[in-house]
Amino acid sequence: MQSSTPTLARRYIFKLVANIASVPVYLAMEAILPRALGPQMYGNYSFATNLFQQLSGFLDMGTSTCFYNALSRRQAETGLIGFYMRVTAAVFGIILLAAALLQFPVAGELLMPDVPLWLAPLAAMWAFLTWWGRVLRSMNDAVGATVSSEMVRTAVSLFTVALLGLMFWADLLNIHTLFAQQYLMLGATALGYWLVTRTYWRQANIPLHFRLTPEQTKAYGREFFNYSHPLFVQALLSFLLLSAERWLLQWFDGSVEQGFFALSQKVSMACFLFVSAMTPLVMRELSIAWGNNDREAMGRLLTRFAPLLYVVAAYFSCFTLVEGSALVNFFGGAQFAAATLSVQIMALYPLHQAYGQLAGSVFHATGRTKILRNMAALECIYGFSTAWFLLAPPEYLGLGLGAVGLALKTVCVQIITVNVYLWLASRFLPLSFWRNFAHQIWSLAVLLTLAWLCREGTIMAGLGDLNTFSRFLVSGVLYSAGAGVVCVAMPALLGLSRQDVRELVARFRKSRQKSA
Repeated sequence: MQSSTPTLARRYIFKLVANIASVPVYLAMEAILPRALGPQMYGNYSFATNLFQQLSGFLDMGTSTCFYNALSRRQAETGLIGFYMRVTAAVFGIILLAAALLQFPVAGELLMPDVPLWLAPLAAMWAFLTWWGRVLRSMNDAVGATVSSEMVRTAVSLFTVALLGLMFWADLLNIHTLFAQQYLMLGATALGYWLVTRTYWRQANIPLHFRLTPEQTKAYGREFFNYSHPLFVQALLSFLLLSAERWLLQWFDGSVEQGFFALSQKVSMACFLFVSAMTPLVMRELSIAWGNNDREAMGRLLTRFAPLLYVVAAYFSCFTLVEGSALVNFFGGAQFAAATLSVQIMALYPLHQAYGQLAGSVFHATGRTKILRNMAALECIYGFSTAWFLLAPPEYLGLGLGAVGLALKTVCVQIITVNVYLWLASRFLPLSFWRNFAHQIWSLAVLLTLAWLCREGTIMAGLGDLNTFSRFLVSGVLYSAGAGVVCVAMPALLGLSRQDVRELVARFRKSRQKSA
């Protein structure tokens, strides 16, 4: 465990740097797209791409996670790659078939109400390339080639966002040119990831054997089936739930409310970029620790990283919630003003996304996929019930809250589900559930209070109103400085004891002395 820690830290630093570099790219895209497309077309784009993204997630059925865990343990076994290429071809074929079926008006108008059906094949190709890019990126993480992989991602992202900005400035950005730009970005990224992996194999003198004998195909098939078949039910239920709730929003409220929710979802995910860098790396270490039958190491990983990543997400989420009005004005302009409340609610989504991915990683790494299946079944029941109650109009026994209702459902259901995951993980790992649960509450309260004080202080100082960008920036600087002071004064906010801080300082000083 000790030997892997510096490597983990180094890989995290590169992933974090890449994610930080991608933040302005992400923000630029999300500031451009709503303005360029408008609420209705932006809602259509979001609905179509989300539908096929959920379909690709269903067709994955946990096989990509099985592939990642297996390759993490057997990095020289290139036959795994050959087998998963066959899985990829099957996923691609089914996605294209689904897009073709939606061209028939009976199916298309039912599943994509008030959405142009020609968007289906465009969204299908986008969803496949997005999924395949994630697979290739995780493959690089599995073999330890994270640094080069993240450099590729950063370079391609910077180039393509510059292209997007140029298209917007030249008034060439529409739904068709947007998809062309996305294909270019996703295709170039996937090619870069593949070249990184090939370079790793050549440097490691690992022969490439993608062709499989019938016996090898059967063996890999059994391995993937044993791991993934419990996840079939989970994948199916997740696909049905996530697709159904977006369908309900589209059916009851139309493309404009869909666009409002899409904006709130995109803004919230910007908060998660800093946390998402760590979760696949921790998952890899969990998988290795489980392979060594070291539950103590797994417990230490979660105890160390879960509170830390939660607070990192909370730092951004709390500021987003409090400054929701300014952010909506920046991203969407006046035509998206009605999306403010849903943006503020969805700001809380990344908090438990971090906990959820780490807790879920435990069950993936240990092969306890039946737990994930059973939880998906329960979530489908109370999740869909909640979605119907919040989205349906009064005549259908609902509140008709539109984008606000779907935001409320998304956040509330996730809080319940993630904490159940965390409790179940604590049943077989040395992990304190109640300590982590209490940390979720009091750390959020501290950062929310700090963000509110900074906002109100800048308004009272006469620096502008809620939507003034200069006041927003000053509030952000004050909030960041205040958060830094609080973390130094209260290291427990980061899930650290004062002894942990002293050890980290001593380790840093030692590394500085060695480098000098």
